[in-house]
Amino acid sequence: MRFKPKLLFIIFCSTLPVFAVTPKQIVTDSTFHRTPSLKAAYMGSIIYPGFKITSEWPTAVYMITKTGRNREKSYRKEKCLNISLSMYYHKGFHTNVFLLAERQWRRIGLSGWFTEFAPGIGISRTFLSGITYRVSEAGVVSQKPLAGFTYAVISIASGLGYDLTRSWNKPVRLYARISMLIFAPYNSYFYARPTLEIGLITKPSLFNKKHSVSNE
Repeated sequence: MRFKPKLLFIIFCSTLPVFAVTPKQIVTDSTFHRTPSLKAAYMGSIIYPGFKITSEWPTAVYMITKTGRNREKSYRKEKCLNISLSMYYHKGFHTNVFLLAERQWRRIGLSGWFTEFAPGIGISRTFLSGITYRVSEAGVVSQKPLAGFTYAVISIASGLGYDLTRSWNKPVRLYARISMLIFAPYNSYFYARPTLEIGLITKPSLFNKKHSVSNE
């Protein structure tokens, strides 16, 4: 079979539209969306109840418009730094309190639906249920208050939510999120526990006032 460079050139050119980059316009969003948010949620570890409070600080907010062949697609992207305090209660085992710092990416469509992804790292402290005793080197037995363990924590979270700002005319978002928490060292290894969050995101007026004053 003879080599036909012209035929290869025609095939290559015909595939270029498939790999063409969609034109994209990126515009920085208004300062209102950069104001801090507060997240409050029920957080349960499997069947064990708890809560999570998060302070969400946007670091970048963009409106992105992609132009296709037949239509335009617009959405908003938010990058945030989060600090959260969480707790869940495992009856008969322990109460786990942990502090996390998260880097969060969120994509919000014009319909109001959004997705988010947030890896994090932090520290955990457990408090054992029931009374714990310790024995000294001299053999004296005494009660140990606030007995428990301290762990390093790595978290990976992904969620889905809906922005009610347009319909309610107030900065309120509802969301649900699944996380995987990894605690280490745990018996010389690590301990993984899934969690579920269901809560809301809002912008307290106190944050908005402080932000507006700082920009004057």
